[in-house]
Amino acid sequence: MKYGMKDIAKRANVSLTTVSLVLNNKESRISTQKKQEIKQIAKEMNYQPNSAAVLLSKQISYNIGLIVPDITNPFFTELTQFINRKLRENGYFTLFVDSGNSYLGEKQAIQNMISRGVDGILLVPSSEFFSADQDEVEQLFKSAGKPIILLNASTDMDISYVNFNNVEGAVMATQELVDHGHRKIAFIKGKDHLVNAHERYQGYQDGLRKNHIPFEQNLVFEGDYSSESGYHLAPQILKHPEITAILSSNDLMLFGLIKWSKEQGVDIFNRFSMVGFDNTPYTEIIEVPLTTIDQDADKMSADAIKMLLRKIKGKRDVTRQIVIKPKLIRRKSVKFIK
Repeated sequence: MKYGMKDIAKRANVSLTTVSLVLNNKESRISTQKKQEIKQIAKEMNYQPNSAAVLLSKQISYNIGLIVPDITNPFFTELTQFINRKLRENGYFTLFVDSGNSYLGEKQAIQNMISRGVDGILLVPSSEFFSADQDEVEQLFKSAGKPIILLNASTDMDISYVNFNNVEGAVMATQELVDHGHRKIAFIKGKDHLVNAHERYQGYQDGLRKNHIPFEQNLVFEGDYSSESGYHLAPQILKHPEITAILSSNDLMLFGLIKWSKEQGVDIFNRFSMVGFDNTPYTEIIEVPLTTIDQDADKMSADAIKMLLRKIKGKRDVTRQIVIKPKLIRRKSVKFIK
């Protein structure tokens, strides 16, 4: 039989309030002898506190919401695994939602998570997030009443975020190709509305400018970060015999290009030097391991969770923005020009 505080109060011949004060170790004028008696009765009755009620009284759930735009993207899969593990290490559980790469999906997820009593939310924004009305977005965040932090994105809005320096990463990637003698470097950019696409495009142009290489618009090709878009861009890129190297805004579009070349019997690795972005898991196991820009998902997770937990605890010295330095991972897909 399960006993509650009322049963203890009845047996000890005291009020329910008295039992609550004693079992929750609150200050009171109750004698030491009576406290010991109440605790002994609770022990004999095998009393177990209602953890849900305790958490409710403290207004804390130890649940954190995590929203990502597309869990099928290997980078977001890896990021989700890191976040889930680190939250567990800090005593929190993860409530996960895939937004379907839509602002409406994000808005609904935020509202639903808040109604379920999460302590805070980590949001990896969709492509549509920054197309939404900024006043509406800021109002959504303020009305949530709980801290929300953006991951893998930067913003001028009054919102905290953790992101990588995408401009610097693209400059590093461009420099790696230039250092191997390449001057006709194609760039596969993401569509302008995609998260981080503009910054990576800017880094490519800055890298060319730094090395006094003229920017050529006809060497720029636009995809949507999916492998399918890289697949369909492959024939267009192959039409340019002057191109000796390719820099892609993400690894997935290069995977699509590689798939097309295999189907067509084209030795793509002999034809081009290539650098990707994101250091997704498959970059190491393809036919020629891919040189890529690493965005340390583990560090992003750790920094974002640290920021969020400090906000949850009401700390006043919380950093509003964290920008992480990227790293070039050299493998075998870049070679000196012949």
